[in-house]
Amino acid sequence: MAKPTITKRRESSLGFHYFNLYQCCPRKFFIKYFCRIVPKHIHPALVQGSAFHEGKAVFYTHKSKSLQVREKAAIQTALGILEESKDQLADEGIYKDLEFRLPNFLHFWIQEIGQHDLRNYKVLYVEKQLLVPIAGTPYSMTIRPDTILQDRQHGQIYIMETKTSGFSIRVTTQAVELGDQATSYIFGARKVLGLDIYGCVPDVSYWNKNTMDVKNIKNERGAIITRDEYACSAFEKGVAQVLTEINQKALAYKKGYDPWLLFPRNSHYCTSFANPCDYAGICYSACEKMKQLPSEFRRDTQVRKITGLTEDSIAVL
Repeated sequence: MAKPTITKRRESSLGFHYFNLYQCCPRKFFIKYFCRIVPKHIHPALVQGSAFHEGKAVFYTHKSKSLQVREKAAIQTALGILEESKDQLADEGIYKDLEFRLPNFLHFWIQEIGQHDLRNYKVLYVEKQLLVPIAGTPYSMTIRPDTILQDRQHGQIYIMETKTSGFSIRVTTQAVELGDQATSYIFGARKVLGLDIYGCVPDVSYWNKNTMDVKNIKNERGAIITRDEYACSAFEKGVAQVLTEINQKALAYKKGYDPWLLFPRNSHYCTSFANPCDYAGICYSACEKMKQLPSEFRRDTQVRKITGLTEDSIAVL
């Protein structure tokens, strides 16, 4: 097995979240990936999740045998990610809140779960980005399993899917169990790494967003999620269909077709997380023609404009 490796997390233009956003709401997908319009401020939960992921990755891969040294490095890494995101948070209060939460989140996870993992599992891969060819198409998708661990006693291989939640452990765990992200991990790791993945395990760290009391922190691992060959094959066919559809619509838009016909709204998604979608205030606008954006949005030139998908990249307009 390869030694654990880690590279900095970043969104892939062919990753799971890319085509999952298209499935959830084509209109939002169009505004983000074609118009390159994004909210001015990053949601605190996204910053927290990213920083927590990075901290855990460093804990797993650090060369020191000292638990204290690993924990210190993990916390420093998480706070570094937070600092990088400071200018994109809405206010100082959010930054201070996360500055308090992240070290405590990591400390309790390490004490309750992390050190157990080091004793009982061999760490195979951490944040390993894989380019997975999609059968029957010229396309590939990227996946990045959080951690792939092998049970030292029995040999089973598991993918740990890290989630932080300020709302509900149950809802967060169910989202992993019923969603396709776990399927993508199992499918990709089997296909590219040739690993006999036993299953994916939700690794949920919870802290109610309305309290600062560390006694409220809970770390739980959900039931093992398994996917057989049929499920993985069905997932691959679904990915092929979605990427082909995006490609066709991208080319049609380039030829002048009305983006509203190509990328309609999904009104169910507008309040799917019990809050209005970040794009609700701009959704009905002719975003592709905007030169001056509303104050709550910005144009992200790092998001690649799409014309069509190629084997492992997206052509730029």
